[in-house]
Amino acid sequence: MRATCLLILMFLHGGCALKPADLPTAIECEKTRTFYIIGHGWHTGIAVHREDLEEYVLSLENDSGNGDYIEIGWGDEQFYQAKKVTAGLVLQAILWPTPTVLHVVDLTDSPQRNFPGSVVMEISVPQTGYEKLLAYISESFARTNDNNITSLGPGLYGESRFYRANGVFHAFNTCNTWVIRAIERTGYPVTNVSAVTAEDVLSQLQRGLDVTMGCYSVRRY
Repeated sequence: MRATCLLILMFLHGGCALKPADLPTAIECEKTRTFYIIGHGWHTGIAVHREDLEEYVLSLENDSGNGDYIEIGWGDEQFYQAKKVTAGLVLQAILWPTPTVLHVVDLTDSPQRNFPGSVVMEISVPQTGYEKLLAYISESFARTNDNNITSLGPGLYGESRFYRANGVFHAFNTCNTWVIRAIERTGYPVTNVSAVTAEDVLSQLQRGLDVTMGCYSVRRY
């Protein structure tokens, strides 16, 4: 019995290591695509190639400029669009489930050049994972009966606009929760899909800088 237990322990802890010839070969990855996570202090956003997202959200072609990239952020409808942030707006956004909007920004240059003062993480994922990310963003736009998106007016900076969004905002479902779930859709190995702060999101990506993750990679600017 004791010998049997020892054999089981050896197996569980790698005592019965495979010979080099038995090890699996390197993973063959399909074509990879890149997108970006931008850290704006307490808030994170996602940047993708414009033409890629326009295949999923056709109406954007006429609304949001002509740069090579688009940055998208999700958040509380009143707080995100407020000209002046008040304690009342903050408490309302945190304590009660509230309607949401998407903030879409035209980027005339690469994300790292558009936001030199921000943390920018470039993520490479397989093509199929990238397509799931685009679908997730597209699903976040609220649609009218004729499948159009609804513009709510100018955005916060640059060439940008707000759009009505799906989902509700609250303390445990923030802009950063929306971003981390988008990353999860790609297959990237996130560890906490309930992240609520920008630090939660960026720290999970930061860990990817130092490890090999098969067909996934991260670069920080």
